Amino acid sequence: MSTLANAVTRAYEAIKAAVMSGELAAGTRVKEELIAEKVGVSRTPIREALNKLTAEGFLTMPPNQGARVVQWSARDLMEITDLRAVLESHGAGIAAERISSAHLQEIDQLCERMESAVASGSDQDMDALTELNSQFHMTIIAASGNVRLADVIGNLAHPLLVQRRFEGFNRARLQRSLDHHREIADALWAGDSAWASAIMRAHILASHGADQNM
Repeated sequence: MSTLANAVTRAYEAIKAAVMSGELAAGTRVKEELIAEKVGVSRTPIREALNKLTAEGFLTMPPNQGARVVQWSARDLMEITDLRAVLESHGAGIAAERISSAHLQEIDQLCERMESAVASGSDQDMDALTELNSQFHMTIIAASGNVRLADVIGNLAHPLLVQRRFEGFNRARLQRSLDHHREIADALWAGDSAWASAIMRAHILASHGADQNM
């Protein structure tokens, strides 16, 4: 890896970590000079990192305002949730008819890892929950075999968005989410398309309440 590429990676990871942890809150301007001082890189790799994070949906760049952490309105969150409910329930229904034993075993393992993360309750494990949850959902969509559906859902199920939803969950809501995951897995193991589709839809729509708390 070249020196510039290494510097871009360091800046990218530092900014992304600050966004995901909440150190850089929604709507906050990302100040290049502070990042440069913190990471020890020049402005050029920082700007490349900012462009990459903007393309991935973590940041936005309003004209003449610099980079800011993306901020969703209540309406944005509701629209995204409604779209995910339609698309992911469709994908889960297809997956139930096509899923391989390897994907089924992977889904079971992800359920176990998410349950362990919630049981632990440590900050590190709860941070990992966002990534595990994303892997769970995208594994199901991958099992459907619909590449275009995976691309669309991958953009909607943004990790920052998912993390903010988990932050709005109390213990009971987290447990309900885990129970939904297990029921989705059961439906997939049973090859029941209607069941998988219905529980996935209910699971996605259950996040509406958390959206309203943001």
